[in-house]
Amino acid sequence: MQTPLPSLPPAATAAEIAPAGVWLARAQQLKDTLTILSLNVLLLFGLMMLGLPVPGLVLYGLRWRLARGRGSRSFALTLWGLGLGHEVLCALLFSSADLHNELHEMATWLTWGYSLGALLSAAGLLQTFLNPSSPSDSLPQ
Repeated sequence: MQTPLPSLPPAATAAEIAPAGVWLARAQQLKDTLTILSLNVLLLFGLMMLGLPVPGLVLYGLRWRLARGRGSRSFALTLWGLGLGHEVLCALLFSSADLHNELHEMATWLTWGYSLGALLSAAGLLQTFLNPSSPSDSLPQ
């Protein structure tokens, strides 16, 4: 008769993000995806030449981890905080008179979009801050 092998302890996994945080991350990703798709191609390439969208695209890529419900509390706090700063700065940029005169209605839509993103980021930051940390929060990611 064979003796069953002892079971291994579960592998250390990253902390789970609360369902409300996952929902907020997915809503932010949807907003960002729609913004990227709605940008005029010439505007997108013009902004790329200045490097303006690079921080937003990096945050967009990193936020997929939160949208999948993975990541530590410190990762989520950092990402939501950086996202909030980025969204506020972009909303201020596109609401400026100079860009508004050049982009007309597009600037208005982008200002509204980034303002919505700032609200989602602020809600994500608040939700993560108020959510108690997980015991596995200190695990390496």
